[in-house]
Amino acid sequence: MMLTKIRMSGGKKVWQKIEVQCASGCSKESCEGCSGSEQKQVFAADMNQYSSVKKVIGVVSGKGGVGKSFVTASLAAQMRRKGYSVGILDADITGPSIPKMFGVHGPAVGNDMGMYPIEAEDGTKIMSINLLMDDRRSSGGMERTGHCRNRKTVLE
Repeated sequence: MMLTKIRMSGGKKVWQKIEVQCASGCSKESCEGCSGSEQKQVFAADMNQYSSVKKVIGVVSGKGGVGKSFVTASLAAQMRRKGYSVGILDADITGPSIPKMFGVHGPAVGNDMGMYPIEAEDGTKIMSINLLMDDRRSSGGMERTGHCRNRKTVLE
């Protein structure tokens, strides 16, 4: 079976096709569903030629209301204080907590090259689902409380 492998070469992602033999010895046709297959799902994609992103920190949870936005904003604020260039991509569809916490209002703008984040007062660049919605006051019927309402982070 053929598998695409990604490796780094000179700071760039290189896609490489490699032949993988199933540990169970099944045929190429039946190997896709085989539990003995060494097949791995690849989620990586080529970087945008205009991107200069060096590191990504993902803050995720399968449960709501655990403080993902709070942790994200706190990490971003602390990293900005240390001099790092920071951006937040907020994909939370239940409310505008990140834009509220940073005092950002939109709409986001874009052109043929892509969408542009809005820069908060502290220099953090924000792109949020909320900045793309027609009615930015809408939170899908959900309302946040506590730190999101007060626009504060644990580090402030």
